Order: sequence, then C-alpha cells, then structure tokens
Amino acid sequence: MLNLLDRVAAWTLAAVRIVCIVQATLLFIVVVAAVFGRYVFGFALSWTEEVPRYFLIWISFLGAAACVAKREHVGFDILFNAFPDRVRRLLGAAIGLLIFGFGWIVFRYGIVFVRDFGPDLMETIPFTNYWYYMAMPVSGVLFMLFALKSIVDSLRGRHESQIGQSVD
Repeated sequence: MLNLLDRVAAWTLAAVRIVCIVQATLLFIVVVAAVFGRYVFGFALSWTEEVPRYFLIWISFLGAAACVAKREHVGFDILFNAFPDRVRRLLGAAIGLLIFGFGWIVFRYGIVFVRDFGPDLMETIPFTNYWYYMAMPVSGVLFMLFALKSIVDSLRGRHESQIGQSVD
C-alpha cells in the first residue's frame, strides 16, 4: 500500500511538472506574440493580457503543490535537523498534517469559488471562469496527496526523502 502511495505521488508530480512546463511555454508564446503584434504589426490582441494571467494562476498553484511534494516550502532546516530523530519524525508528521489541513481549506473554498464565480464570463474572450478557478480545488487535492506522502515518510523516518527519489 505504501509503495502504491509512493508511485501515485511520483507519477502525479511528474504530470504536474509537465503541465507547468507546457503552460509556461504557452505563456511565453502568447506574450511574445502580443509584443510582436503590437510593435511589428501595430495592433494589440485584447486577450493577450488576460490569458497569460490565467496561465500564471495555474502555474503558481501547481508549482506550490510541487514544492510541497519536494519539501521546498518555507522551513527552518537547521532547527529541524538539530532535533533528535524521534522528534524530527513527529515534527515532520505534524508539519505534514498542517499542510494537509491547508490543502483541505484550498480545496473546500476552491469549490465555493468555482460554484460562485465560475459562470461569470472572462473579460476579453467569451469563455466562463470555470477553467481557471479550478486551479484552487485541483491544487488543494495535490497539497493533500503530497502532504499525506510527507506524513507517511516522516513517520517511516524518511524526513529528507523527496518524491521520485530513492532514500538509500
């Protein structure tokens, strides 16, 4: 069962990274096209200001989840590593539990945002806001998955482990 959690977390993290790379690439292409269109052809497309903002929202939320998976969120490593192993295990699990709780809040209120504001139309293109408000509940689920993995790793004594890397 723990191996399944390891594999699911590793595959999910790989998918999150790929999605972030694709979105960052599309963001770059849209911004370059906007600059090129404005300064070479003398016209500006109205949607080239809005669409990159929405890509950036998704990249930010997914990137935050990836940081939870890699344990690259804000922390005090020197203080944490000064504790004995047993205390580090419990403290690591407690931190993972707090991150899990934060993920639940992001998920829960992300659903509220999607329900309340999703039907609204975007400013410059005729699409609803569902697709970019979904970044919150999706990232909330990812926070919870990666926090659960972190809790399990901490309790197993694998505090320095990172998803997708061996701990030998």
